[in-house]
Amino acid sequence: MVIIRLTQKNLVLTVKISSRYKEVLSNFLGLSSINMLSLLVTLITMPYLSRVLGPECYGTYFIYFTASAFAIIVTDYSTNITGVRDAALTKNNHQLQTIYSYTQSVRFIFGILSFVIFSSYTLCVTGDRNVLFVLSYYFISLFGYYLTAPWFHQGTSNMIFLALSSLIARIIQIATLFFLVKSPNDLAYAIMSNALVFIVTGIIIFIYRHTRMGIKEEVRFTNSLDKIKSGFDSFIGDFAPNLYSNIPLLIIGALTTPAIYASYSIAMRLTGIAGSIQIMLSKAAYPVIVKGNGTLKLLLLLNIILSLPPIAAIVFFGDFLVNIFLGPGYSDAVLYLIYLSAGILFNGILNAFSYGYFLANGLDRTFRNISLFVSVFSALFGYLMIYFFGVVGSLVMLVFARFLFVICYFVVYRTTQKRVDSRSS
Repeated sequence: MVIIRLTQKNLVLTVKISSRYKEVLSNFLGLSSINMLSLLVTLITMPYLSRVLGPECYGTYFIYFTASAFAIIVTDYSTNITGVRDAALTKNNHQLQTIYSYTQSVRFIFGILSFVIFSSYTLCVTGDRNVLFVLSYYFISLFGYYLTAPWFHQGTSNMIFLALSSLIARIIQIATLFFLVKSPNDLAYAIMSNALVFIVTGIIIFIYRHTRMGIKEEVRFTNSLDKIKSGFDSFIGDFAPNLYSNIPLLIIGALTTPAIYASYSIAMRLTGIAGSIQIMLSKAAYPVIVKGNGTLKLLLLLNIILSLPPIAAIVFFGDFLVNIFLGPGYSDAVLYLIYLSAGILFNGILNAFSYGYFLANGLDRTFRNISLFVSVFSALFGYLMIYFFGVVGSLVMLVFARFLFVICYFVVYRTTQKRVDSRSS
């Protein structure tokens, strides 16, 4: 009889565990498939574009790509944290519509701000006289990303159709690149293919949200200021690392030649492949940990394991892979990859702490303070490094900042845990 009861309990426990990990797996598959599609497009098209466009035009292509990626970060404000958390904790459909409308209103406001800032930056840095082309690129990209609302689908653990929408958009992008981009004269087609991904994904997922989930696309500005204020700590904490990561990309783009910038961007993008897998794992686990069904230690272990293969590939086969993958003219990318390799490990650890502990437990202010300290300190050190050493200084700053993040997160985490243990005893 005892054995039977134990078996029943174990059966119930098994159901609970599988239910818990089913949600994590669903989120991870959805998020990772979207990012893997992006990475596959990079791996498929990078060797082609690097040869067809050449280092100069490929560098210009990366300026557009980098600036629009930064514009997306600003557009999201803190909705990729606060919006996900609000949606994950909401069960009522009416409340979910309200959260959606208020959150999208914040993204709408910051989308307009991004449009003005980054279209102006691109016009200044590239010297492109076709103002209409630049404005069209950013309008299409940001409007499409606004419609996509990835925060909502992550928070509701409904990522599969978003992944399918992204798949359709990426297939169209690949077709555009291989059929229309044949020489440096076709640079405009290559650039606009990135905007095409956002608008196609946005329109498809907008239709799905409206017809299948009953979510109306509306913005409510009456509560926007409160939403901006409530998400300020999360935004500052989430945005501050751009001081040492994405902002240097914009600075280097303005200071160096397009050819050097191409090698620099390629190195950042290739190491970003490993980083994106790590952050997708952390984001997939985030809603589950918010509900109290996940652990930080397991997330840390998985992120560390994911770091090891790309580091080994860069250290032992970096030169060979770059020459085979990109062809001549990108030898600097090998050196840049070596500098960045250690940052892959640190990035996995800091992502685990961010989403697996601080943000999951609502410690937004602590998260903000650590992020501000590390980012400002690293930027003060790093911009001097950029002044004296150029691109290499930027890479050293990035790795140093991630290392400092790990130290600060670990110290604060241990201090917090000791306080909790002393109170419980």
